[in-house]
Amino acid sequence: MRLTAAKAGVAALVMGAALTVAAAAAPSAASEPSKADEASIQAVVDTFMEALDTAGIEKFSALFAPDATAFFPLAPLYTRLENKDQITKVFTVFFAGVRKGKTGPRYMNLVPEGQKVQLYGDTAVVTFHFEGPDLIARRTLVLRREGGNWLIVHMHASGLEVSKE
Repeated sequence: MRLTAAKAGVAALVMGAALTVAAAAAPSAASEPSKADEASIQAVVDTFMEALDTAGIEKFSALFAPDATAFFPLAPLYTRLENKDQITKVFTVFFAGVRKGKTGPRYMNLVPEGQKVQLYGDTAVVTFHFEGPDLIARRTLVLRREGGNWLIVHMHASGLEVSKE
């Protein structure tokens, strides 16, 4: 198909307009959190870690927004959990297993490493990992500010096996 000069000009104009709209709609780069945001976000991460270590479902569940989603890191749950109720049910069972046969309240003694916080307005992305003898457990928490409080709207948990050599 052969383009006339007029059609080529119109095509270029439409493409330029589309790129301008796309650039304007693209999310901006992450900003440095203010001291107040940094402290509030860190408080959520600290509470998340404490809830995991103490297998405290009430504290854990309170961190999640009603519409939160999660990817659970262990079999047989390879599907997405679709809301806070599902997340709470799965972690209630998981925490019961963690507590079984152990003295507590520190059951897992997880130490997050390499934490990074990226802030995009009222959304924060927090990434970190745990290192074990044969697994690196990676975590991503996506938080949304609601009424001055940060709530987890998505948790992604995955593991990367490490060679034992």
